[in-house]
Amino acid sequence: MSPEAILDVRDVSVRFGGVMAVRGASLQLRDGEVVGLIGPNGAGKSSLLGAMGGQIPVTGGQVRLAGHDVTAAPPHRRARLGLVRTFQLASTFEGLTVYENLLVSAMQARGSRLWGSLAGGRERRAQLAAAAEATWSRLDEFDMAGLANSYGAELSGGQRRLVEIMRCLMQSPRALLLDEPMVGVAPHLVERIGAECARIRDSGVSIIIVEHALEVVQAVCDRVVVMALGAVVAQATYAEAMSSGAVREAYFT
Repeated sequence: MSPEAILDVRDVSVRFGGVMAVRGASLQLRDGEVVGLIGPNGAGKSSLLGAMGGQIPVTGGQVRLAGHDVTAAPPHRRARLGLVRTFQLASTFEGLTVYENLLVSAMQARGSRLWGSLAGGRERRAQLAAAAEATWSRLDEFDMAGLANSYGAELSGGQRRLVEIMRCLMQSPRALLLDEPMVGVAPHLVERIGAECARIRDSGVSIIIVEHALEVVQAVCDRVVVMALGAVVAQATYAEAMSSGAVREAYFT
């Protein structure tokens, strides 16, 4: 793995029964970049993302994270090493406020339970105070403080996506996996989330984004990895990939 790579996927395969969803896929995510993982429906993108995140077991190959072999590691161990992800369906806690959604994530990152911290104890109170400060800082950073007391169930699709991304960032990750973050999002918030992805990258968090909205991929990603029929068929800049015969065949035939 090159010194600047945070995530290194080597010849990974994923099988579901008799179906090979991912066929010997390899890619790297380097520090300070956004990589678009693109391809037509059924290409294996989400399956590969699940293999990277630890939600889906691999049939073959290796996943290395921050220099560690995490091929068989569960998601929570990968999170401790700096890898977190979102899913196609936004997963905010609908019965909690936006503030509470973030606070729970901040306390988890500090290895403590929120409600246990509320019970008392100097160390626990200090942890809660630090988590509260970090929560308000993140809300201000995303210009979401005005929604702090809104419940998850009251949010629009795009607002839920932003809360989900903020919750991931409360874990202080080095790498963030985003699975179709623009699904169900109004156009004005699509642009907003794209801008936030660029800003997150500039803050030092690398991103892999699975996305069908190619205009977002073009605007946000430093390069793309293109999949078709479970295999990686191209790794290049967006412009180079779109001029590739293999990519055109994958999308348009």
